[in-house]
Amino acid sequence: MTFAIAAAIALLLSCASQFFRPSRFPVLLYFGLYYIPLLILNILILVIAILRRKLTLFIPLIALIPTLLLADRYVKVGREESPLSGRNVSVLTYNIGRYSAGGRRVTSNEAVSGIRQFIASEDAGIVCLQEFAVKDTNALSPYLPVYPYVAHHLFKGNRAFGNVTMSKYPIIRTEVLTFPGSRNLSLVTDIDVGGVTVRVYNCHLESYSISFTTLIRKLLHRDTFSDEVAQVHGRVREATIRRAEQVESLLASEAASDLPCIVCGDFNDTPVSYTYRKLCQTKKDSFVESGSGFSSTFAMLWPMIRVDYILIPQEFSSARHETPRVPWSDHYPVLTNIYFE
Repeated sequence: MTFAIAAAIALLLSCASQFFRPSRFPVLLYFGLYYIPLLILNILILVIAILRRKLTLFIPLIALIPTLLLADRYVKVGREESPLSGRNVSVLTYNIGRYSAGGRRVTSNEAVSGIRQFIASEDAGIVCLQEFAVKDTNALSPYLPVYPYVAHHLFKGNRAFGNVTMSKYPIIRTEVLTFPGSRNLSLVTDIDVGGVTVRVYNCHLESYSISFTTLIRKLLHRDTFSDEVAQVHGRVREATIRRAEQVESLLASEAASDLPCIVCGDFNDTPVSYTYRKLCQTKKDSFVESGSGFSSTFAMLWPMIRVDYILIPQEFSSARHETPRVPWSDHYPVLTNIYFE
């Protein structure tokens, strides 16, 4: 009974965490991070209670009811066919992981070739790439498919890296939102799509800077288990607080524009988070609008985690939301068609 109550309270706190700024209520952000495990735990408790015919079944049931309101952010059954027509543009967002394939059994050269071929085959009108990397910024063409209009912002290092936006339509203005103390950014482009000017935010928000492979390896050492857990949660807290500040900067930029804004990219946060809720206040999630199946975009823990999104203005509509499971990065790309009318 006590365990069931504790699990139910934890799940409810997880659902509530998205409404509180992480810097003011840092404890709640951890509950939001563990939403999926807590959800699974409460479902298991419910199933066991039903099989044993225990009245404790009402404890997880009460906690699970609000969760139903969040379910379509993670999974949808069936595809909603929409008779949309009129002016539209296909948008592809993809964190290509600096061509490292996220530690998967793919070489960097194979990743470069595979990503080029994939982007070319999808033939999207607008392509937003995060964690693009190149040794020579004067020779981008070997790494990118041919698009007539390209904007980029790359941080210098052994390999320059950052965000790239490619478009079939004229890019008429470019701006870069950088964040203090971070090499994450949002590349902002105003694009003329057949007479309609839209602003596209190509975002890569603060990451946890954690390799899950390395983390699991470290956690297997029992002598340092508690230290590793504390260290990881410290990073999570710092990154989540920074990400909330970055979201506020992004929203301020958006509010200063009278253009319809598409916000996409790697948010490094889940659908039950302060980041997601704030960015969706004036937007529609393309997966919720037109997706089906699992929404997960992080390949290493599929189908558990979604961190990549395409958010569209309320007055727009989307169709054909897809997450192709290609092996070229530790993220999967996200693709949707956006209709203006």
